[in-house]
Amino acid sequence: MSKIIEVEKCLKRNNGYITTNELINIGITKPYINKLISNGIIEKVCHGIYADSKIIVDEYYVLQMKYNNIVYSHNTALYFLNLTNRAPMEIDITTPRDKRVRGNYNIHRVSNKIYNIGIIEVIDPYGNPIKIYNAERCICDILRNEILDIELRNRVLDYYFKSKNKDVDRLLEYAKKFKIYDIVNTIMGVMLRW
Repeated sequence: MSKIIEVEKCLKRNNGYITTNELINIGITKPYINKLISNGIIEKVCHGIYADSKIIVDEYYVLQMKYNNIVYSHNTALYFLNLTNRAPMEIDITTPRDKRVRGNYNIHRVSNKIYNIGIIEVIDPYGNPIKIYNAERCICDILRNEILDIELRNRVLDYYFKSKNKDVDRLLEYAKKFKIYDIVNTIMGVMLRW
């Protein structure tokens, strides 16, 4: 019985999730993990990750548990930042070029030099902390890669420049790092005149 209490404490500390390593560290054997599953205490979410059977599984949180080197980016981050009202059709993630990620996601691979620029933590719709890129990084990404259709890109820029939370100094700083300073400066000149 005390093993179940330890598992429940660990689940509570970890937002309802626990890994195989954490289970082993509190003295749970692999055969006992199967017993916890069959008794409905935990459920297997993916390889090495389990969830409290009483919660709704949070795909965003689990994906970052599985791959701690991913950051939600592009359309997904824009949605979390309320810079678009269009829910993403696929999850956009960014990872360093040398890291491996598997799955049906829009995977953007970048150099280690720019990977860390603009990472922030937000609370997702399930109440869990996840890493995303901030608005200024997202703006640079969409202008640099031109992956959004022009209408959506213009709407995002409009939302951003009307926002009280915009940081144009940070945007210009990032634009220099991404070598799109002239483009951003021109867009800012137009958007801030309105």
